[in-house]
Amino acid sequence: MKNLVATLSLIGALALLAAPAAFTQESSMHLTSDVTVDVAQAQALIDLHFTIWNEPDAQRRNLRFGQVYTDDFFVADYQAKAVGHAAVGQLLQRVQDQHPGFSFKPDPVSWNHGLGRVTWNYGPPDQPALIHGEDIFTIREGKLASVFVFLDVAPSH
Repeated sequence: MKNLVATLSLIGALALLAAPAAFTQESSMHLTSDVTVDVAQAQALIDLHFTIWNEPDAQRRNLRFGQVYTDDFFVADYQAKAVGHAAVGQLLQRVQDQHPGFSFKPDPVSWNHGLGRVTWNYGPPDQPALIHGEDIFTIREGKLASVFVFLDVAPSH
């Protein structure tokens, strides 16, 4: 379980450190979020995002990156940050390789003035809620610009 958590934490968020920069014009990553997006648009992007993360075929995943993610899109967690399509693709491949048959099951999106939130479960078919997490995300120019991942791990009994 610890190995799974360590791997999953690679898909996520240095959110406490990076979040203030996410909404400033001065950010070197240009992470301002589009406040004109509505919850339906945010939901559609998140649905596509999780379709990508659940796709076991790298070629099919990578074909969708440009439709869903900005060029400087990043995924960050407490341990690491993957920036750009190539790095995110490598991260995603690692997750797929280490957890074959696992899938993400997202809940509906919450959207608040340019900042989105989605909770999700991740696991194999016989334990679909093995891991629970939450993504905080931004949208820029109609695409996902950033995803900060928080993991909740149930204590072992």
